[in-house]
Amino acid sequence: MRRREREQADVVNRGALRRGALAAAIAILVSVSSSGEARADDASPSAAPPVQEQVLTPPQAAPPPGYYGGPGAPAAGPKVLPWREGEPVPPGYHPETRVRKGLVISGAIVFGTVYLFTAIGGGDAVYRGSSGYAALFVPCAGPFLTLATTRQDSLETMGLVLDGLVQITGAALLLPGLLVPKTVLVRDDVSKAFVLPAPMSFGPNSAGLGLVGRF
Repeated sequence: MRRREREQADVVNRGALRRGALAAAIAILVSVSSSGEARADDASPSAAPPVQEQVLTPPQAAPPPGYYGGPGAPAAGPKVLPWREGEPVPPGYHPETRVRKGLVISGAIVFGTVYLFTAIGGGDAVYRGSSGYAALFVPCAGPFLTLATTRQDSLETMGLVLDGLVQITGAALLLPGLLVPKTVLVRDDVSKAFVLPAPMSFGPNSAGLGLVGRF
């Protein structure tokens, strides 16, 4: 009877590891597709787009960069320009610090997807009595710790190693995107994003608190 229970537990644990390996493979594919967005978001173009020539009648002069001609006039120039410390700031723009959106999105998808499936598989194994798989709840290092707390065959070992490497890759993308922001030039007429708490009603006899903002 005990032998049969151990065999059933091994089958369940192998299924959990295979789900983690499948999630790692999916995350790798998502990472490859998202890397193009990360490069496009963080790359700095060599020069601003050319301004179309305008035929002006004397004594009018060409408006300076960033000039919008007063209320109701269409804005000129791109909303965001690349900028480096020490470079002059053209009129109509101001420096603003922003997170590296491409890295944040790619890292969050890769790390979050793999860690979610890994934690679900670990929780299922622990629920069925295999306490050694509780190490899978530890981000990044969990799969490697599980190698020391459980017994696996070669396929399961490869799945755990792949799982851990993909989690580390996702974290390596996510953390720099959040902790190493970039400074860009933002047009003065572009509203800055904000989020504020506000009272909200969720029914005829209910009240609550929500968030409103502009992005």
